[in-house]
Amino acid sequence: MFNTKTSLDIMDFGNDLFDLLKALGKAEIRFVVCGGVACVLHGVERATYDLDISVDFDKSNLEKIIDLAKEFGLSPRIQEPVENLYEEENRNRWVAETNALVYTFVAERSPIQLNIFLSYPLNFEELMKNSETIYLDEVKANVSSVKDLLYAKEFIKPARDKDLIDIKERKRLNEQTN
Repeated sequence: MFNTKTSLDIMDFGNDLFDLLKALGKAEIRFVVCGGVACVLHGVERATYDLDISVDFDKSNLEKIIDLAKEFGLSPRIQEPVENLYEEENRNRWVAETNALVYTFVAERSPIQLNIFLSYPLNFEELMKNSETIYLDEVKANVSSVKDLLYAKEFIKPARDKDLIDIKERKRLNEQTN
Protein backbone atom coordinates (compact mmCIF):
# COMPACT_ATOMS: atom_id res chain seq x y z
CA MET A 1 0.00 0.00 0.00
CA PHE A 2 2.78 2.44 0.83
CA ASN A 3 4.86 3.96 -1.90
CA THR A 4 8.42 4.58 -0.70
CA LYS A 5 9.91 4.89 -4.19
CA THR A 6 8.15 7.99 -5.57
CA SER A 7 9.05 11.64 -5.29
CA LEU A 8 11.16 11.04 -2.17
CA ASP A 9 13.74 9.16 -4.24
CA ILE A 10 13.56 11.50 -7.22
CA MET A 11 14.33 14.67 -5.27
CA ASP A 12 17.94 15.72 -4.86
CA PHE A 13 17.53 15.63 -1.11
CA GLY A 14 15.16 12.68 -1.00
CA ASN A 15 17.76 10.31 0.38
CA ASP A 16 18.53 12.71 3.24
CA LEU A 17 14.84 12.81 4.11
CA PHE A 18 14.56 9.03 3.77
CA ASP A 19 17.67 8.56 5.95
CA LEU A 20 16.24 10.93 8.57
CA LEU A 21 12.99 8.97 8.67
CA LYS A 22 14.87 5.67 9.04
CA ALA A 23 17.09 7.14 11.76
CA LEU A 24 14.03 8.19 13.77
CA GLY A 25 12.83 4.60 13.61
CA LYS A 26 16.23 3.11 14.48
CA ALA A 27 16.47 5.39 17.52
CA GLU A 28 13.13 3.97 18.71
CA ILE A 29 11.64 7.44 18.90
CA ARG A 30 7.88 7.51 19.42
CA PHE A 31 6.61 9.48 16.42
CA VAL A 32 4.02 9.43 13.67
CA VAL A 33 4.78 10.75 10.18
CA CYS A 34 2.26 13.38 9.10
CA GLY A 35 2.13 16.02 6.36
CA GLY A 36 3.68 15.76 2.92
CA VAL A 37 5.82 12.68 3.52
CA ALA A 38 2.76 10.82 4.83
CA CYS A 39 0.91 11.88 1.67
CA VAL A 40 3.74 10.53 -0.48
CA LEU A 41 3.81 7.27 1.46
CA HIS A 42 0.07 7.00 0.88
CA GLY A 43 0.53 7.37 -2.89
CA VAL A 44 0.20 11.11 -3.51
CA GLU A 45 2.73 12.33 -6.09
CA ARG A 46 4.31 15.48 -4.67
CA ALA A 47 7.66 16.89 -3.66
CA THR A 48 8.54 17.84 -0.11
CA TYR A 49 11.68 18.86 1.73
CA ASP A 50 10.36 18.58 5.25
CA LEU A 51 9.47 15.73 7.52
CA ASP A 52 6.46 16.58 9.70
CA ILE A 53 6.06 14.42 12.78
CA SER A 54 3.81 14.27 15.79
CA VAL A 55 5.74 13.02 18.81
CA ASP A 56 5.40 11.76 22.35
CA PHE A 57 6.63 14.75 24.38
CA ASP A 58 8.16 12.51 27.05
CA LYS A 59 11.55 13.98 28.02
CA SER A 60 13.55 10.87 27.06
CA ASN A 61 11.82 10.77 23.66
CA LEU A 62 12.59 14.45 23.08
CA GLU A 63 16.22 13.92 24.10
CA LYS A 64 16.53 11.24 21.41
CA ILE A 65 15.06 13.62 18.83
CA ILE A 66 17.43 16.42 19.83
CA ASP A 67 20.45 14.08 19.65
CA LEU A 68 19.34 12.81 16.25
CA ALA A 69 18.82 16.34 14.94
CA LYS A 70 22.38 17.22 15.97
CA GLU A 71 23.68 14.05 14.31
CA PHE A 72 22.02 15.15 11.06
CA GLY A 73 23.40 18.69 11.35
CA LEU A 74 19.96 20.12 12.04
CA SER A 75 19.54 23.09 14.35
CA PRO A 76 16.52 25.01 15.61
CA ARG A 77 15.20 27.64 13.21
CA ILE A 78 14.20 29.94 16.08
CA GLN A 79 16.27 31.33 18.94
CA GLU A 80 14.14 29.53 21.53
CA PRO A 81 16.29 26.84 23.20
CA VAL A 82 15.29 23.37 22.07
CA GLU A 83 15.28 22.18 25.68
CA ASN A 84 12.20 24.36 26.20
CA LEU A 85 10.28 21.69 24.28
CA TYR A 86 10.35 19.63 27.48
CA GLU A 87 7.76 21.86 29.15
CA GLU A 88 4.17 21.82 27.91
CA GLU A 89 3.77 25.38 29.21
CA ASN A 90 6.52 26.58 26.83
CA ARG A 91 5.00 24.75 23.87
CA ASN A 92 1.58 26.23 24.60
CA ARG A 93 3.11 29.71 24.93
CA TRP A 94 4.79 29.41 21.50
CA VAL A 95 1.51 28.39 19.93
CA ALA A 96 -0.42 31.20 21.67
CA GLU A 97 2.12 33.97 21.06
CA THR A 98 3.28 33.13 17.55
CA ASN A 99 0.59 30.86 16.09
CA ALA A 100 3.40 28.34 15.58
CA LEU A 101 2.20 24.86 14.74
CA VAL A 102 5.65 23.27 14.61
CA TYR A 103 9.11 23.51 16.12
CA THR A 104 11.46 23.35 13.15
CA PHE A 105 14.99 22.01 12.82
CA VAL A 106 16.80 23.12 9.65
CA ALA A 107 19.95 22.01 7.86
CA GLU A 108 22.61 24.57 7.05
CA ARG A 109 23.43 23.26 3.57
CA SER A 110 20.20 21.66 2.39
CA PRO A 111 16.51 22.50 2.33
CA ILE A 112 15.71 19.52 4.58
CA GLN A 113 13.65 20.35 7.67
CA LEU A 114 12.32 18.34 10.59
CA ASN A 115 9.06 19.77 11.91
CA ILE A 116 7.72 18.65 15.28
CA PHE A 117 4.06 19.48 15.71
CA LEU A 118 3.41 21.62 18.78
CA SER A 119 -0.29 21.57 18.09
CA TYR A 120 -2.15 18.96 16.04
CA PRO A 121 -5.85 18.25 15.50
CA LEU A 122 -5.48 14.79 17.10
CA ASN A 123 -3.59 13.93 20.27
CA PHE A 124 -0.48 11.81 19.90
CA GLU A 125 -1.83 8.62 21.47
CA GLU A 126 -4.91 8.63 19.20
CA LEU A 127 -2.76 9.34 16.16
CA MET A 128 -0.36 6.51 17.12
CA LYS A 129 -3.22 4.07 17.74
CA ASN A 130 -4.68 4.80 14.29
CA SER A 131 -1.32 4.90 12.49
CA GLU A 132 -0.12 2.38 9.95
CA THR A 133 3.24 0.70 10.45
CA ILE A 134 5.69 0.63 7.58
CA TYR A 135 9.18 -0.79 7.29
CA LEU A 136 11.93 1.13 5.54
CA ASP A 137 14.88 -1.19 5.00
CA GLU A 138 13.61 -3.21 7.98
CA VAL A 139 13.26 -0.09 10.17
CA LYS A 140 9.82 0.47 11.66
CA ALA A 141 8.02 3.79 11.26
CA ASN A 142 4.45 4.82 11.99
CA VAL A 143 2.55 6.84 9.38
CA SER A 144 -0.67 8.71 9.95
CA SER A 145 -3.68 6.81 8.66
CA VAL A 146 -5.28 8.24 5.52
CA LYS A 147 -8.37 9.15 7.55
CA ASP A 148 -6.34 11.06 10.17
CA LEU A 149 -4.16 12.68 7.52
CA LEU A 150 -7.19 13.98 5.62
CA TYR A 151 -8.81 15.13 8.86
CA ALA A 152 -5.70 17.12 9.84
CA LYS A 153 -5.32 18.69 6.39
CA GLU A 154 -9.01 19.65 6.32
CA PHE A 155 -8.70 21.08 9.85
CA ILE A 156 -6.09 23.69 8.85
CA LYS A 157 -7.66 27.15 8.53
CA PRO A 158 -7.22 29.00 6.34
CA ALA A 159 -6.73 26.11 3.96
CA ARG A 160 -3.38 26.11 2.18
CA ASP A 161 -3.19 25.36 -1.55
CA LYS A 162 -0.83 22.42 -1.05
CA ASP A 163 -3.18 20.86 1.51
CA LEU A 164 -6.19 21.26 -0.79
CA ILE A 165 -4.22 19.56 -3.58
CA ASP A 166 -3.17 16.72 -1.23
CA ILE A 167 -6.78 16.23 -0.09
CA LYS A 168 -8.12 16.18 -3.63
CA GLU A 169 -5.46 13.72 -4.84
CA ARG A 170 -5.79 11.36 -1.86
CA LYS A 171 -9.59 11.31 -2.23
CA ARG A 172 -9.16 10.57 -5.94
CA LEU A 173 -6.88 7.65 -5.04
CA ASN A 174 -9.45 6.44 -2.49
CA GLU A 175 -12.12 6.40 -5.21
CA GLN A 176 -9.85 4.40 -7.54
CA THR A 177 -9.32 1.68 -4.94
CA ASN A 178 -13.02 1.37 -4.03
